[in-house]
Amino acid sequence: MRIVFVNLHSSWMLVKNSAVLIFKNSAALKHKYILDYLLDNPEIEVATLLNDRAFSIYTHGGKLLQKFLNLFAPIEYRWILKKNGIDRNKVTLLKSAKEVRKDDIVMLYNLLSDSFRGADKIDAFKVVSFLHFHGNAADAQRIKDAGVQAVFNEVNLSKSCDLFKKYYPIDLPWTIIPFIPQPRFKPIKPFAQRKNKAFSVGTITYKTHREFIDVYGDPCDQPIRKAVKDNPEFFKDTADCYSSDYNEDDTVKVVTQKDNAIVAFYKKVYNRLHNGRQKKYFSFDMVEKFNEYKMHVVGEEILGIPGIGYVEGMACGSAYIGIDSPVYRDLGLIPGIHYIAYDGTKEGLRSTIEHWQRPENQEELEKIAATGCSFVRENFNGEKVAHNLIAALKNGRNNGCC
Repeated sequence: MRIVFVNLHSSWMLVKNSAVLIFKNSAALKHKYILDYLLDNPEIEVATLLNDRAFSIYTHGGKLLQKFLNLFAPIEYRWILKKNGIDRNKVTLLKSAKEVRKDDIVMLYNLLSDSFRGADKIDAFKVVSFLHFHGNAADAQRIKDAGVQAVFNEVNLSKSCDLFKKYYPIDLPWTIIPFIPQPRFKPIKPFAQRKNKAFSVGTITYKTHREFIDVYGDPCDQPIRKAVKDNPEFFKDTADCYSSDYNEDDTVKVVTQKDNAIVAFYKKVYNRLHNGRQKKYFSFDMVEKFNEYKMHVVGEEILGIPGIGYVEGMACGSAYIGIDSPVYRDLGLIPGIHYIAYDGTKEGLRSTIEHWQRPENQEELEKIAATGCSFVRENFNGEKVAHNLIAALKNGRNNGCC
């Protein structure tokens, strides 16, 4: 069995790529556990296909420039594998779509648009992940043109996302996988010694593309995170906010319409090299903070997508407060058992926290936190989840090809 990634070395979900190593971008690596599982499985061959945008350091400019730059793609690929501690002999290098076999499973990522180049010429079972879904309608057309046959994601967007329902007429088999907390997220501090408040955390971002504004009106993607951050007095006795507004960091040089080409270029280069955004946000230890509080809030995106912080906090033994949504129920999480549900408003959030702050509710609060922690640590296990994902994709491939 062979799993093929397109431009594996450029995917920041799987490896520390050039943007991380050279330009110091933060490393998410949310699907590194999948790659680790594949590389450690002797029954699975891992391959990567380098397409005509495989040199990831610069993917703009004309066709001739990109053809020239792509000559250096194998060098970048080998360097990235070495920096990530991956044995080159464990990854088969493919340089043409013709080298992909019909019984291969090709894994694509919706957010990595360059990886779709030439995907329509690949005759194999193709699947796509919607990790970090933004909701541009052009993405839907790209997936359709590529002939994708299945989807896997942490959230079934066809159930939870109004934008997806309107702009993504995609009816494909859907495999749901949970976010996986890194091993460092674990209970350290006894529950009784923690602050009887909620730890509110997460990045606040904005989406201004037409589809998002058409469906939601306001560009803020995480309204409850913003509500907690913008109303400290309202939440003074209930929640401590550590969220970061992506637009507020003054160390970033913002490019404006008044800037000429030279000034705009300078600002872009400066921002790439200094990576000044959210330095305060990344300055504290997240594990310690989750262990400092009895409860935590990681406000969902208005798209219906939770942040990975919800499982990280649960893995640390903190009681999670989130909306009652299929997003959680599809993973087996039950309100009142594994986490605490509220109505999604700032008023509802405050009253919910106040309820669980009361002395008579402390025993049940601790039980919910402990049950949620046990569930996440047992079921949101990287090896187990990766095994189930590959089994589901293999089954989909067999059904689709036979």
